Amino acid sequence: MFYKYQSLTPDALLPERLERAKLIAEGLPEAEIVNIERRFVRLKLPNIDEEIEGDVTRSGFTVYLGGFDWITFPTPPVLLQQFPEFMPLPQQQAYVTEEEV
Repeated sequence: MFYKYQSLTPDALLPERLERAKLIAEGLPEAEIVNIERRFVRLKLPNIDEEIEGDVTRSGFTVYLGGFDWITFPTPPVLLQQFPEFMPLPQQQAYVTEEEV
C-alpha cells in the first residue's frame, strides 16, 4: 500500500515498519545526499546508520519499507534544492472587500 506519512495511522503498518517510518521522518530534514540517479536518490540520515533510497516526485519523497508498504514523506529541503521543479506550487489567494461580498 502507498501511504502519506502525514496521514499514517498506527495500525496501518507492522510495528517495526512504523518505527522505521518515524526514524526516516525525523532524519529527513538533516539528510545528506549520497547519490542521485535521475529521480532516484540515496540519502544518509544522521539518526540511522544506513543509507535509504527513495524516489522524488511532486508529491514527495517515497521510500519502500518492505512487503507492499511504500511511504511518501514531505520532500526534504536538500532535495528541493536539487529538484526545484518539485517545489510546491504557490497557492492563489483572492482578496475580497466587504462591498464585493
